[in-house]
Amino acid sequence: MGSEGYFDCVELMELDTLIGGHGINNPELVKTLAANTADAIAWLKTINIDLISVGAAGGASVRRIHRPLNEEKKVVSVGGYMIPRLEAACKARKNITILMETKATSLLTNDKGEVSGVECDHKGAKVTVNARAVVIATGGFGANLKMVALLKPELEGFMTTNAPGMNGEGIVMAQELGAAVVDMQQIQIHPSVQFDTSSLITEGVRGDGAILVNSEGKRFIDEVLTRDVVSAAEIAQPGSFAWLIMDQKMMDASSLYYGYVTKGYAFQGNTYDELAKAINVPAEALDKTMITWNSYVENRNDPDFGRTSFANTLDKAPFYAIKVTPGIHHTMGGLRIDGQTRVLKGNGEVIPGLFAAGEVTGGVHGGNRLGGTAVSDFVVYGRIAGQNAAKY
Repeated sequence: MGSEGYFDCVELMELDTLIGGHGINNPELVKTLAANTADAIAWLKTINIDLISVGAAGGASVRRIHRPLNEEKKVVSVGGYMIPRLEAACKARKNITILMETKATSLLTNDKGEVSGVECDHKGAKVTVNARAVVIATGGFGANLKMVALLKPELEGFMTTNAPGMNGEGIVMAQELGAAVVDMQQIQIHPSVQFDTSSLITEGVRGDGAILVNSEGKRFIDEVLTRDVVSAAEIAQPGSFAWLIMDQKMMDASSLYYGYVTKGYAFQGNTYDELAKAINVPAEALDKTMITWNSYVENRNDPDFGRTSFANTLDKAPFYAIKVTPGIHHTMGGLRIDGQTRVLKGNGEVIPGLFAAGEVTGGVHGGNRLGGTAVSDFVVYGRIAGQNAAKY
């Protein structure tokens, strides 16, 4: 039982991850992930990263997303919170050099076939980093739209939430040494990408009580099902988009959510009718949808779509709507690793001195990643990779 009164256990997280991943996950990697998440949360706290709030996410049967709060006890972006603190933790240690604006171009090996460093490009200048072990943590390839379309043609033309650097170079560099890849066609689209800017609207919005309505002002899905299911339902709606509906209570609880308003992503209205006019959906239909939904929340029962994750009613004005559509978000496929994060060849042979962690790897999430588990993935497997690379 969690400190906020939520229940969870290793076996339940394993089960959720395997079901969410359509059963094609590597069970060994799933078990390692689930068994080490609690310790990862505790370890993060030792380096000034305190993920104190726990929320719901699509595909999880219980509340499981650990999130940071600001000084006002409002939810903030986990990435914006963690990365500066991880950087500070590196700088606080001795003999760590961080090279910015430096692109790794190839892996180096010695005469024994061991990985012995990295060759890089720093603003046109060649930089060689010699090492006795290398950890690849370069992320996925969701920004490489040509690579995505080649692997999964039906995603050609989709927008992406990925940073420009997510082009899959780490995968390619390891393949040049014979590394195997797994699940490369398993590419996730996220159902809440802002329609005009491709900015990601966090999964936590729906977990915290937001609903989705179509251009007719009607709900069409259990909003906290897995990302692939919700995305498919959105694509099936007129115009292949939806409106994400929130109220002022949600804004009051999260500076992250209010940030969507200040960035100009949200339409708003002081009544359901006003909001309907602002987003050009039938007012009578949206009014009925909202009143009905609030009654479902109060009764903790959704007879229309079977949603079982409820937060608060959406009844505090003003009301907000963000236009969302699916976009390329995560690549579940990548380098084949074992439970020790060692990179493997196609025959199962270990590439000596080479480790990998995070989205650059495949096998952890199978056919679909659950919300929030990217963070647990890179923390759990990043720690394992670091420990084993140091031992090596």
